Amino acid sequence: MLIVLVLILIVLMLLVGGDKTAKSLVTLSFNCFILLCTIFAINMGLNPLISTVISCVVISLITLFYQNDINIKTKVAFISVLIVIAILFLLIFKIVSMSNIQGFPQDQLSIQDSNGYSRNISRNMMYIQISVILMVFIGAIIDTALAVASALYEIHLNNPDLSKEKIFESGIHIGRDILSSTVHTLFFIYIAEYLTLFIQFVDDSTFVQMINSKEFCQEFISIALSGVGCVLIIPITAFLGSWFYKRHKIAPVESELNN
Repeated sequence: MLIVLVLILIVLMLLVGGDKTAKSLVTLSFNCFILLCTIFAINMGLNPLISTVISCVVISLITLFYQNDINIKTKVAFISVLIVIAILFLLIFKIVSMSNIQGFPQDQLSIQDSNGYSRNISRNMMYIQISVILMVFIGAIIDTALAVASALYEIHLNNPDLSKEKIFESGIHIGRDILSSTVHTLFFIYIAEYLTLFIQFVDDSTFVQMINSKEFCQEFISIALSGVGCVLIIPITAFLGSWFYKRHKIAPVESELNN
């Protein structure tokens, strides 16, 4: 059944999206392979943080430069993603270490020694949790960065006399429109994925117990930090876009030929 559903998805995507979608499917395959390699690398004993940061950078390179080609827009988006990863890495490390959300939640009853599993995987669980959060937000900030960088490029292309300040303001306005849909997407992903958990909380726990449970905090903090990344990427991309586009003096005719 799973194979049939995957085949149906691929066929529909190719029929609707054509060559561009085919490139997206190849990109998705590469990214899945990178994530799989990251898991095996961590399992072999490599530092989870180093492995995850490297995989996030490689995923960004493939998604931006292979799927969307090498141009000034993808360069701006890539630099913005690197800056946000660097900033949020420190914030995530601090929040995870203070909140103690790492490890397996108590209610994950299937992960028990009596069921043939081991709760002790001989890895630094705080590093693992930081890696999980980094993986959660990397896709969202790549999409947001590319959307803002592309929109700003078109604005500068059609209005080459705009100042850096005006281009930056345009980027912020564009980001606001993107942000509303992105935050809603993250929110509904969280609600849909943990709907049964919320039902269990309603039946068995008080509100105070729910917001203090590891299950709730793990996912809420992950989604919240993803939202922070999506917000932070907007002004950074807008600033870099305004600076790079004005510096390179993009001429309309030349830019159309090059892109």
